[in-house]
Amino acid sequence: MDSNQLFNYVYAKYGLKFEPIVSGSTDTYVLMSPLDSGYFAMLSRINGENSSKSSIAVLDLKCGDFAPTIRDLPGFTDPVRIKGAEWVGVVLTNNHDEQAIKKALDYAFKLAMNGQDTNVAKSQYFYIPGEKTEEKYQAQPIKQWLPRRQVNDEIPDKIRQMRELYDYSILPSTGRQKNFYIQGQFMADYEDEYKKYFAFKRFFPTYHDMNVGQLRSYFTWRTKIRKGDYHRTSTSYAYVYLYELFNNIGVDNPQDGYDKLIAFKKNYVDNFDLGIQTYLADWIKDYVLYYGLRKEKIAEHFAKDIEQDHDDEILHYPQKYTAEELAEVFAKKTTYWKSSKVIAKNKEVFVQVLKCVWQEVLDAKKYGIAYYSSFVAKPKVVEQPVFKLAVFYRKAKKPMTVKVDAVRKYYYKKGWWYIHQEEAVPRQRTNLNTFLHEVDRLVREKLNLGRAIKPRFIDQAVLKAITVGIAAYQQQKKQAKIDQIKIDFSDLDKIRANASVTRDSLLTDEEKQLEQEEQEQVQKQEQEVEVSVDQDDYGLDKDEMFLLMALLQGKPWQDYVQKHHLMVSILADNINEKLLDEIGDSVIEFNEQDQPQIIEDYADDLQEMFLKG
Repeated sequence: MDSNQLFNYVYAKYGLKFEPIVSGSTDTYVLMSPLDSGYFAMLSRINGENSSKSSIAVLDLKCGDFAPTIRDLPGFTDPVRIKGAEWVGVVLTNNHDEQAIKKALDYAFKLAMNGQDTNVAKSQYFYIPGEKTEEKYQAQPIKQWLPRRQVNDEIPDKIRQMRELYDYSILPSTGRQKNFYIQGQFMADYEDEYKKYFAFKRFFPTYHDMNVGQLRSYFTWRTKIRKGDYHRTSTSYAYVYLYELFNNIGVDNPQDGYDKLIAFKKNYVDNFDLGIQTYLADWIKDYVLYYGLRKEKIAEHFAKDIEQDHDDEILHYPQKYTAEELAEVFAKKTTYWKSSKVIAKNKEVFVQVLKCVWQEVLDAKKYGIAYYSSFVAKPKVVEQPVFKLAVFYRKAKKPMTVKVDAVRKYYYKKGWWYIHQEEAVPRQRTNLNTFLHEVDRLVREKLNLGRAIKPRFIDQAVLKAITVGIAAYQQQKKQAKIDQIKIDFSDLDKIRANASVTRDSLLTDEEKQLEQEEQEQVQKQEQEVEVSVDQDDYGLDKDEMFLLMALLQGKPWQDYVQKHHLMVSILADNINEKLLDEIGDSVIEFNEQDQPQIIEDYADDLQEMFLKG
């Protein structure tokens, strides 16, 4: 809704027009009651920071005792131009909730027409002016606003000065938080001994929302809290105290602020107001990260998240962990693992089978299915403000990244967290239970363990992977029996030497010449590829550096890999893993001929890192 739409709405519904507060002014208009000429609405146009920016239209409405409730609604805030508890403000520019604005305006009009009677529902008066009138009106002074009733107590100078600090010229988007911070720093060391007590209830409370009696009640309670004297008070007072700590008001340094937060949680929240716990746990996490406290504090307050992330890490990269660790995660995330009698009876077999099968299922390239991201969990970035749902003044701060664990990272920018984490897909438990059921069914069939069970619906690619995984387990078991044959390795060097002599004696001159040429070819390849391994090698060993440099320089690498009995796929995986932190992605991929090649998007970066140093 813009200014013109507001003018049309007011005239069509009430027959009233906004009048400039000063003749000829185009910046401020008021809407006056036809009963007493007192104004109940003020429209202000606030210019941007420079001439290139358009103005912002702000509407202040007089809503009486109902104003605090309206201010808490989305889109509404403290009044911009008029100081008073009975007024609310709303920014019209880019505000698409026209119905809420119209309802608030209707309420303010009805209140004005009923002589400030708050029960406006009983008598809804509308002023409809006549088409013609001969009555002459004389100019009348605008009624001065009378301040809300205050407690008849002396106002301490410090509190009076604090209230005068409130800056109404700051736009609502940051004004509430910034004013709270400025007033809080001014009152950081203030103490009071007020004998009376006034309760206080308000969403997102600040000093500006309190009358003098409430302010003195709060500061008296805070004085006792700081001295270790904890007793129950209005929940809104407790939130104000927490907001002070989040803004480091009344603390020596972040560690002192953290200690005060923990003390308040232990001595007050846990004993008197458990409802605060829901928010406080997340706020303490924000405090630890935002103010850069020690890593052990991160480990303490993110313990549940780290445990969950560790389980996800095991599921995502099972090759890094033991079969037993993988089985423990499945026991946590499924009901089938513990309910199957065959698994319980043959646990050692199923633990080993599970790892073989799970690694096979995660091989997306082979089966053309991204099982983990489709059926288990997928990356997600969650955006949320720092100290969400708290009054916190976000001062200028450089962007930063905080790594909680291998999975979870917090990136800070302009008052917001961008949380990189993994999120479980819908029906994750059902998916894993179905997977285990099919593993159980096929293991019974292939290894003759227990009676047959009916199949469940599952993707055919997954079913194939399970079958291949079971076959891999059977092959491992067969190989293990062969490996049990004992060999005396004490004379192994002598055996190798004798074998080499025997081999050389059996070679013909032509074969010896051919072998010599192959060795020279390998040496030539090594000389052609410039390899330099030093402290800036990003953890790459000599063989990994050779492959990377050969691919970057377009030189052959096949003979080198064969001569040194290496597997190019393992070398490529190691290079990708070691450069992941620097590049942020894999740098080597395999083409349709299953040959390694540098990913084109990262070729320039790698040239800069390894060839231009």
